[in-house]
Amino acid sequence: NRFLQKKNFKAAEVICYKILSVDKNHFDSISLLANIFGVNGDYLKAKEFLNKAIKIQPNNTSILNNLGTASKEMGELNEAISFYKKVLEIDSNNVNANFNLGLIFYNSNELAKAKNLLEKVIQIQPNYAMAHFNLGNLQKEFKQLKEAKISYLKAIELKSNFGNAYNNLGLVFYEIGNSKEAIKYYNKAIEINPKHAGAYNNLGRIYTETGDFEKAISSHQAASKLEPENLMHNFYLSELKKDFLDTKLKKEIEKNLENNPPKSNLVFGNFLLSRYVQKEKSYQKEIDYLTKAHNYYFDLKGEKFKLGIKYCFEDVLQVANFIEFEPNEENNDSKIKPIFIIGVPRSGSTLVEKVISSGKKSIPMGEEISVLEHFVNNKILEKKSFNLGKIKSFRDEIIDIYKEKNLINQEKESIFTDKSLNNFFYLKIINQVFSGAKVINCKRNVLASIMSIYQNNLTELAWAHDLENIFKYFDNYFQLIEKFKKQYPGFIYDLDFEKFTNEPEIESKKLMKFCDLPWDKKCLEFYKRKDILSKTTSRQQIRKAIYKNTVDRYLPYKTFLDKYGDKYSWYI
Repeated sequence: NRFLQKKNFKAAEVICYKILSVDKNHFDSISLLANIFGVNGDYLKAKEFLNKAIKIQPNNTSILNNLGTASKEMGELNEAISFYKKVLEIDSNNVNANFNLGLIFYNSNELAKAKNLLEKVIQIQPNYAMAHFNLGNLQKEFKQLKEAKISYLKAIELKSNFGNAYNNLGLVFYEIGNSKEAIKYYNKAIEINPKHAGAYNNLGRIYTETGDFEKAISSHQAASKLEPENLMHNFYLSELKKDFLDTKLKKEIEKNLENNPPKSNLVFGNFLLSRYVQKEKSYQKEIDYLTKAHNYYFDLKGEKFKLGIKYCFEDVLQVANFIEFEPNEENNDSKIKPIFIIGVPRSGSTLVEKVISSGKKSIPMGEEISVLEHFVNNKILEKKSFNLGKIKSFRDEIIDIYKEKNLINQEKESIFTDKSLNNFFYLKIINQVFSGAKVINCKRNVLASIMSIYQNNLTELAWAHDLENIFKYFDNYFQLIEKFKKQYPGFIYDLDFEKFTNEPEIESKKLMKFCDLPWDKKCLEFYKRKDILSKTTSRQQIRKAIYKNTVDRYLPYKTFLDKYGDKYSWYI
């Protein structure tokens, strides 16, 4: 142990072998050799000695833990889980086994199991910084942003130079919509670790969304310099620099993909190659590369996306059809007047929101905040019923959430936008809860919309990575909209994206009239604003004036989509 503490591994190894030549079952020597091989990354050899040690002491939790770790490092996850569970059978409060098992479940996207284990670790050992950090990661995944913020701050309190915790705290503020604080914490992570490529990447993303493209490029270049093999950085730079996709880079991407790359490189590499062949108008090759990219991304997201598919094609449809409030309650008029912008992605919703918010009245923009979705789902889980209770109680609670997001301001007559596009699933709730609400349904040529979705990586939408699912999602959208229009005619305003971009002044005046807002030429000068932030794939388009949009450039793709769309009456 003295030699091991001094990292003189060779000397320690020699002594252990000498002892074993006299006593082949000397437990301390066997376990020490296992530790030496583990420290040096030779997990196969470490496991060999750990197996010898466990035969001598079958219930030694330290050895069982190390067997779990060696198996995990070798990719033998089922075996690792088995070893950690064996530890917990002996000692249910073993910190290492609970923590390591939690990490395995986290990395396997079994998030609920992981969260339970990490919460248990913190109960047992409250001052474990890594446990608070990883719990924060899980809370962030579950959109429990207040809780995640607390966990990251606790991790930083316990470990002041915890760069990753500062970075992820920045991600929480980014999700909340506080870009200033997010940038502060990303920079703090870089101050602690100047080689933190993830923090540079996050800075690049937020500068892109705030329209500071020079800083965005600089940040992504810094990340790429630190991680030259990571194709994600090239992907984001290709969105910012028109001349970025040159022949040299293409060869580097192809070479990278040939050398057994990580799955993330398979994702971004194929997306990048699709952009090369798109320029060449090689449409079949483009579709092939896009399909590979989406398949790899779906696999990368694992169980989370499988649950996401079930949710959007089963669970949320039940919510849309069966949700209700307690009967015979008087629906008191609300002074809150949200403007809900709904539809499918890539249909002009970001443009519409910026036009509405740029007139004489300054309207707070919610972007895609998913308030209704998260609140309704939590209510259903809490009540174990589709009956959401009293309308007034529901309204009061959800208004408090909008207030927390700084969207409700009495000085601005409590008008704000919520551009969570999938709110079309909650039209029944909107109609009953917000009598003063306006609903704008953004419509675009379906071929253009579907191909634009497929040409991009909509990272949080499980259904957007498979053409069959995209068509299925569109069909559910059309059916729900038509059903609601028949029940409540005149409640939804249909906005045609192509017509809007061809005649912006005429159409924007109609839009503002529907919203009961005064029109002003500033509505069409949104791109001049310095305070606009957009997290969507339209973040660069909104920095320019409205230009005419044509569907002609998507016509060559129709041949490839017909086999998916022919069974739907709305597909032309």
